[in-house]
Amino acid sequence: MQKNDSQSVHVIDNSIREQMSLFDRFGDNYFSDTISLIMNFEPYVHRVVLGRPTRTPEHRIILVRQGNTTINVSYNEYNLKEGHLLIIPANSVLIKKEQSDNYNVFCIAFRIPEVEHLGLIDYKERHIVLSDSDRRVVENYFRLMEQIIKSRSINRQGVNYLIISLLYGIHALHQELNRPVSPALPDRALEIMNGFTRLLMTQEYPVRKPEYYANELNITKGHLADVVKQKSGKTTMDWINEHTILLAKAMLASSNEMIESIGEKLYIGDASQFVKFFKKHTGETPNEYRKRMQTKS
Repeated sequence: MQKNDSQSVHVIDNSIREQMSLFDRFGDNYFSDTISLIMNFEPYVHRVVLGRPTRTPEHRIILVRQGNTTINVSYNEYNLKEGHLLIIPANSVLIKKEQSDNYNVFCIAFRIPEVEHLGLIDYKERHIVLSDSDRRVVENYFRLMEQIIKSRSINRQGVNYLIISLLYGIHALHQELNRPVSPALPDRALEIMNGFTRLLMTQEYPVRKPEYYANELNITKGHLADVVKQKSGKTTMDWINEHTILLAKAMLASSNEMIESIGEKLYIGDASQFVKFFKKHTGETPNEYRKRMQTKS
């Protein structure tokens, strides 16, 4: 579950932060428990493992400076190029499929309650192709955050307000670029579908009972099933199972956590039940999948 105390939220776990700091030869980047600022991705570009899923415990704002990459964020694929901006919400699963050798980005990762309470970051990622003028504005935000963070006395609240200001600007730009030509008629079924996927994606570990989502949306389990099938062609449990498998893959690939522990966290059951569930949906056991991912490292 999400914690309210920002000081207790680790944006990047200690082992990963230590490794990234080790490769950051020139001290271009900054890592703390609540904020990480990447101003130069060059030290890490050749250490990215393509095809391996990772889960982001934090929100990210990424501005591509040069090069390109193809990345899956949960269920959507993006081809990012220079001048592209991507906001990735916390608890997303990322899979890098391709990445050019000259790929470089500005990136800020954070978990700040003041930001989350404003509702500026939803469960859905946002992709924007920036104009030259908008890109310069976003770059200036990053450079100002860098100056504040690297000053002798870090004004953490100032950085928080800069992130909020940047998100307000991105939110307004996204709305302007996606404004419909004519007002859309209300679509109750679409509202229910979006509500269901929002509930599913924002949970740290998804509840595996369709009635839970129906109760949260104040509708019957049958009505939810009909809407989800109508809008997506899949059942409610199809969505829950697919998301559970995606999270399981990320947990298996990025940690040495016990199989039984992963199964319990994902509400599947003991180790044997988790193995059966995982193999049914992927064709291989959790240990087979983990070993295959480790050979890519």
